[in-house]
Amino acid sequence: MSVLVLRVATALYAIAAGFYLAQFARPVFRRAQVAGAALVGAGFAIHAAAIGLACREFHGAEFFTMRGGFVLLAWLMAGGLLLVEGWRRIPAVGAFATPLILLVLLPALFGAPGRIGGVPTVVQIGLLRLVHIPSAFLGLAFFALASGVALMYLLQEREVKGKHFGPFFTRLPALAALDRLNQRLVRLGFVIFTLAVVTGAAVAKVAWGSFWLWDPHQVVVLLVWILYGTLVQLHHTGWHGRRYALLTMVGFVLMIGSFVFFGALPGLTRHGRDFQ
Repeated sequence: MSVLVLRVATALYAIAAGFYLAQFARPVFRRAQVAGAALVGAGFAIHAAAIGLACREFHGAEFFTMRGGFVLLAWLMAGGLLLVEGWRRIPAVGAFATPLILLVLLPALFGAPGRIGGVPTVVQIGLLRLVHIPSAFLGLAFFALASGVALMYLLQEREVKGKHFGPFFTRLPALAALDRLNQRLVRLGFVIFTLAVVTGAAVAKVAWGSFWLWDPHQVVVLLVWILYGTLVQLHHTGWHGRRYALLTMVGFVLMIGSFVFFGALPGLTRHGRDFQ
């Protein structure tokens, strides 16, 4: 049942993407952006229902698999998009974010739900389950949105530097506006992700008897945290622009790539196939 409900939410996201892209192609279609935002809101609500149904069907075990992780990540990305829509009102963001949400949902649509063995014992600790996992995915969701904005920045910069002034130039916001939004999303994601890193160390202490064991998964998380933390600090020195946008995207790709890689080869990390 949860899979069927998730497919309905995905269909709404797909239609929303169509509206956003239509508005991006023809800016005069201003109502298309409003319709896209409304459809994302409806998809977000139905997506939440799918998550609730999956929790009831699999007793929470669904979200300790790679598939369930992508379901949760896509939902948080949709929520983050709604926040950005209400915060900055930049229509082009939806045209880039909704296809990314659909891309993240692809493994969930074709993967098998459920998890053999139930919820891992270590995360049955209330504080860790209620703080570590949500903060990890929420921080990653903001990094994903920041990466979408960074891509917009790079496309707009190419137009400006090349003095081409094609369709992207007239449809994308100014470089300064994109740079500010990217930095704010990175800062917000970093603060939330820091909470996940701290509580993750507590998870490691309970599960393995040590806060740090040089596990490959831990190493990648630490590298991503350092990367985004460096970006936050460099912002205060006036460092921004193209390099900032590129490193924003590198951090997100590194994190997602590591989850997929370690999930495919569980023997490399103590997390096994758990997406957490």
